[in-house]
Amino acid sequence: MAEADAARRLLRRLVAELRQRGHASPEAATALALLACRLGQASLAASLTELAVRGGQVLDFRISWLRHRLAGECLPPGPGHAETLARTRAEAMEVLDAFYRHHLEAGDVDLINGAGGVGMTLWDLADEPARARLAQPITRIALSILEQRSYGLYHGRSGGILLLRMLGRRYGEDRQVTAAVDALLRHLEGLTPAVLDRDWLGVGGVTMCYGQPGMLTALGPEVDPLVLARFVDAAITGPALARLDELLADADADADVSVCHGLAGLSLVTRFAPGWRELVGPDRRARLAARLAHHLDQADDQAVAAIFDTPFLLSVIEGTLGTALALAECETTSRPWWGICVSLGDGSAAVAGSQAIGSSR
Repeated sequence: MAEADAARRLLRRLVAELRQRGHASPEAATALALLACRLGQASLAASLTELAVRGGQVLDFRISWLRHRLAGECLPPGPGHAETLARTRAEAMEVLDAFYRHHLEAGDVDLINGAGGVGMTLWDLADEPARARLAQPITRIALSILEQRSYGLYHGRSGGILLLRMLGRRYGEDRQVTAAVDALLRHLEGLTPAVLDRDWLGVGGVTMCYGQPGMLTALGPEVDPLVLARFVDAAITGPALARLDELLADADADADVSVCHGLAGLSLVTRFAPGWRELVGPDRRARLAARLAHHLDQADDQAVAAIFDTPFLLSVIEGTLGTALALAECETTSRPWWGICVSLGDGSAAVAGSQAIGSSR
């Protein structure tokens, strides 16, 4: 799609800013490398990844995980490649383990800011014996998340479903997943259009973090057809799509374009949730991409510079970087493996990484 060219233009501006600064933190270099990778700019992605991995250990577990994954995705095989992969993996595991233990001790199971999110990245890096050790603790985390009041993907019950699916649990085959999905469907079927104006589904009534797009992301590409039909038939579905049409029709409206609460998330989720992709349809997808492209092209120099100084998570879920990544996914055909670092994504049967223990696939 031509709209992804706006993400390329932003990347060129970011590279120009990097040259002017003469340096970048490992966090910023990793963020730029990820965008270049998803835009298919292999040479630039490799150079930025090399810059990122030379920066030494970082405290952000997402950046530690991403650097290792980018080293595997972007750096060409050659002398020292195996050593780089081993080093970045060891660094990531050390940081991840520390964060995971801290959140568990604090009783914080949150999918974004707690043990749930760290557990997803740990699972991706873990070998079979490590996954066998992690399966039971992550199940407990997932069941704790299923006790939350919200049903949203972020900070809610859908996040628990996502974790259970990561462990290889499947609707109709696993009692806990089946019960959780059925409870989600009953909740959804009980919603009326009035909730769109009460912020129960997030800002604007249709969002990735709390609304139907995130719920469908949690269910993934293997969603049971009967479950998807109940989503489609729910009384809230038509009005939610109509609300999206309203946001897209008014070009002058000050609509949120972020990943978490806004239009970028609605576009990005079409890559993670085929059910949502079908609901949105090709016309809305094109209008979403055009709206995001316009926003990126209007970004001022301050917004570009902010990517170098903003924590990665905020830069993705609330900032310009997330908008660019959403646009990059409009034309990318390789699996969206990176979404694991923001508790999204379905790059494989195990949500990320190799096949899950207990998976039927």
